Amino acid sequence: MKKIDLSRRGFLVGSAAAAGGLALGVRLPRGAGSAEAAMDAVPEVNAWVVVKPDDTCVIRIARSEMGQGTLTGLAQLVAEELECDWKKVTTESITPGQNLARKRIWGEMGTGGSRGIRTSQDYVRRGGAAARMMLLQAAADQWQVPVGEVSVADGVITHKSSGRRTTYGKVAAAAAKLTPPDPKTITLKDPKDWKIAGKPMKRLDTADKLDGRKVYAI
Repeated sequence: MKKIDLSRRGFLVGSAAAAGGLALGVRLPRGAGSAEAAMDAVPEVNAWVVVKPDDTCVIRIARSEMGQGTLTGLAQLVAEELECDWKKVTTESITPGQNLARKRIWGEMGTGGSRGIRTSQDYVRRGGAAARMMLLQAAADQWQVPVGEVSVADGVITHKSSGRRTTYGKVAAAAAKLTPPDPKTITLKDPKDWKIAGKPMKRLDTADKLDGRKVYAI
């Protein structure tokens, strides 16, 4: 049997021709395995946020990106409440299997009717805010000070009276071990104070689409 060497980009082009202009990509098992491995590699702060030791903030997205900007828009909402450095944000797409395995913790995954952001903005913001609270608590515990005395900006946590500073990446492992905050204690920022959400930003998935790294699905 002759082995056919076909790249994913070539497959997409061929699919477009065969389908009369409709390109259908296939989500490869390898990609799914990589996603599962990524979820286990670094302890998550919560279901929405993973912070790596180098301060990279991985924001998990459970809605489909179909060119409408939902992936970047939802990441902006989480990052706004997280108070992280937007330049260090990346995303990870959640699969339906992952959502089912965790009792639909990421909520509805269907995307359509302009509902991707409209119907999920509240709970994704709460996910970001909860992660921020846990990271601040971890820093306060490390310094043995009241959490009300610490603040954060762009992922850098500060205790003003002592001059101590740390970053999300340095306390993320400790934060991952904490009990999530009571939903009743989570407060969201006033939209008038937004610095990331609702602002024009370069889409986070553009580079991956251009160089063929993006994993597509039917």
